[in-house]
Amino acid sequence: MELIHLSHCVYQCDYHVVLVTKYRRAIFNEGIFVYISKKLVEITEHYPMIRFKAVNHDKDHIHYLVSIPPTMAVGKVIGIVKQNTSRELKCSRSRSLTASSLISVSAYAA
Repeated sequence: MELIHLSHCVYQCDYHVVLVTKYRRAIFNEGIFVYISKKLVEITEHYPMIRFKAVNHDKDHIHYLVSIPPTMAVGKVIGIVKQNTSRELKCSRSRSLTASSLISVSAYAA
C-alpha cells in the first residue's frame, strides 16, 4: 500500500477505469495499444500527480488502474485521457476509425 504525501494531506486514491469503444467495436490491437501506452506516459509527464499503475486491453475496451489525487475530479482525468489518446488516432489511423467509433461518452470508474 503506497501512501502519497502532499503538503496538506496523505492519500491513496486508486480507481479502476474502463473505457469502452462506441457500440463495442473491436478496434484495439497491439499497435494501437502501444500508441495509447506512449500517450499515457506523456500524460503522466504533463500531469505528474496522475499515476497509471496498470493498463490492459481487450479488442473493445481498455482497463486502467490509475491513482488520482483528491484535488482532481475523476471525470476530469477521464476526459484528459480520452482527449489525448483519441486525438491522434482520429487523424492518423485508418478511415475505419472515425471520431464516433473510438470511445463512447460513458466510462466506468470504481
